[in-house]
Amino acid sequence: MKIAVVDDERPARSELVYLLRQVDEKLEILEAESAERLQAILNETGLDACFLDINLSGMNGTTLASLVRSRQPGIHIVFATAYQEYAVKAFDLGAVDYLLKPYDFERVKKTVERLKTLEKESAPEEGLGRIMVQGNGRLQILDISAIVYIETANRTCRIYTARDCFVQNESLNYYEKRLRNQNFFRIHKSFLVNLAYVNELIPFYNNGHAVVMKYYEKTPLPVGRQQIRELRRIFE
Repeated sequence: MKIAVVDDERPARSELVYLLRQVDEKLEILEAESAERLQAILNETGLDACFLDINLSGMNGTTLASLVRSRQPGIHIVFATAYQEYAVKAFDLGAVDYLLKPYDFERVKKTVERLKTLEKESAPEEGLGRIMVQGNGRLQILDISAIVYIETANRTCRIYTARDCFVQNESLNYYEKRLRNQNFFRIHKSFLVNLAYVNELIPFYNNGHAVVMKYYEKTPLPVGRQQIRELRRIFE
């Protein structure tokens, strides 16, 4: 599950991130100190849930929640704040839960369990570990394990295997959701990779990083600055 924690106070943000990791170390957590940073994250990747502080500098958390929902309708919103009086409005906005500062571990744990239940209920069936793709003028059944990476370009997605490339009309957000729990990780707003084919993490342009994929060693794929820490943690 991919979660964003949005709070302009670093100590509070760090505390919540720590508790979430204590609940489940496999959670993929991105941090944002402002509404602008959260919108940048949404431009790069899809999110399953978002923990929002109410009192953000520059934009009220309830306003931001509405904006996030318009960008990504299926996202689960959790308000995390010191202000109890916003609870009614939060639930009017369809919030999944409402956490009060200072955070309590057991309360955070219950929230994560609720999110996991909701995600399980809404997740597509994994089926036989295969997906249908269009290629060579016909529909083909492709083993998910054969996908090396997926790239988005010009409102389409290109699915790369060791030998072939299939151009599809679905969004990268669709494939990120469809391939959840299938060993895929969104390294950048434009790339979703199969972790089984990652050969190397290397320095890249502008002090950034890139991954080298098996079968595509000559075309390193850039890693977003928010994703690099999570990618390193996966391989630790």
